[in-house]
Amino acid sequence: MKTVFEYDQVSINKLDGKTIAVIGYGNQGRAHALNLRDSGVDVVVGTRDGSKAISDKFEPLSIPEAVVAGDIVMILLPDEVQKIVWEQQIKPAMKSDAIVGFAHGFAIAFNQIDTGQRETILVAPKGQGDMLREAYKNGGGLPGLLSATSDSGLEIAAAYAKAVGCLHGGGFVTTFRDECVADQFGEQVVLCGGLIELIRASFETLVARGYDEKNAYFECVHEVKLIADLLHREGIDGMRKKISPTAAYGGLTRGRRLINDDTRKEMHIILDEIESGDFASEFLDNDNLEQLSDIEADSKLVSTGRTMRNRLEACGFSEKKEEK
Repeated sequence: MKTVFEYDQVSINKLDGKTIAVIGYGNQGRAHALNLRDSGVDVVVGTRDGSKAISDKFEPLSIPEAVVAGDIVMILLPDEVQKIVWEQQIKPAMKSDAIVGFAHGFAIAFNQIDTGQRETILVAPKGQGDMLREAYKNGGGLPGLLSATSDSGLEIAAAYAKAVGCLHGGGFVTTFRDECVADQFGEQVVLCGGLIELIRASFETLVARGYDEKNAYFECVHEVKLIADLLHREGIDGMRKKISPTAAYGGLTRGRRLINDDTRKEMHIILDEIESGDFASEFLDNDNLEQLSDIEADSKLVSTGRTMRNRLEACGFSEKKEEK
């Protein structure tokens, strides 16, 4: 079995004659539907609120209507609602030979959905939907993670990945569980958890010691993108060479004082919670996400960020792009 599917070695012809039912029209659903259509694939959209899909010149259907039409049914709904929508609207309406697909392994990895004997595929773009759409429009794409319940299903997954633009740089074969666990770990420990708390703590440390909030924002938030871009383009070693000797030495000698053995122990605890399913259960059983988000939105870091972004956007320093 292949471990990597390369862009030039995959044809989307395996999707010929098939209708893709995209269920959900959020960040991923919209990008998938638009990219599939632009690749010449037959697409129907199933969603509760079709206003955005209508503005994109789709004729949205109810979820059961779209499922009935789909030879491949891609479930691109939020993790927390997939189980109930599957049981009530998707499973009863599916054709007997339809393939079911996901862009994230959560529902399968943590037993939220049992697809039985159906062919089940995973096509997980390594980036948000708006990034996927923008890269596709510019003639490129993103890498992706692929899985399926059979070799023939994996070929379908690769064709789908190419059609939506997430085979550039490779489609790497994995499992639903491995994709989901690694994804959640990266989100919690680095991208949406660890990085944000590091930013918050460093911003608050400077401000508490009397440094101006705008100065602290530049150093602790604004310049994160500059380093992230260097990391993507040059790698860690290349990034070190591109920054000042002062910055390189400071990072190499002080970084490990922050991320120390205690930090690594906590990372293992967090990974244990993900692997055991404890985090999934906690997430699904709690409804306080909005409350937690509101508390964060009321912080000095966030209010300073709004002010600074408005100022920077007013002088043209912005990467915001609108779909044409």
